[in-house]
Amino acid sequence: MGHRGFRRSQVTTQQGRQKVIGIDPGLSKCGYAAMYEDGVRVTLEVVPTADLAARLDRDVRAGDVSAICVGDATTSDTVVRLCRERWPEVPVAVVDERNTTFEARRLYYEEHPPRGFWRFVPRGMLLPPVPLDDYAALLIIERFRRRRS
Repeated sequence: MGHRGFRRSQVTTQQGRQKVIGIDPGLSKCGYAAMYEDGVRVTLEVVPTADLAARLDRDVRAGDVSAICVGDATTSDTVVRLCRERWPEVPVAVVDERNTTFEARRLYYEEHPPRGFWRFVPRGMLLPPVPLDDYAALLIIERFRRRRS
């Protein structure tokens, strides 16, 4: 079992299915998520910004990426330019990422409810033990999918 409860091997075993990549760009790290078009999650990762191109290249070379969605805030221009120049065959969409950090925290605690004493602390006062950039990237994909349908 991979990171956060799903199999990373799904990336290579689901041939013929198209996936959407979501990126929450940042100065030092980026949230990276991949989801099949039917809504099944494939990947949730936080990637150093310097390694983003290599990470994207792995998925794009697999040939099953139907779109790349990039959040519209910090460093998005650089990421969008990178994607359009290196993978011109893959559509790139810029998505409003307003409030994704707050929504990512909510989603994280839905999937990882606090235990013990911590379950009595209001969730708004809790700080997750991990960066939430990957969940923000997942929300960027979900916004893109809603906009498309």
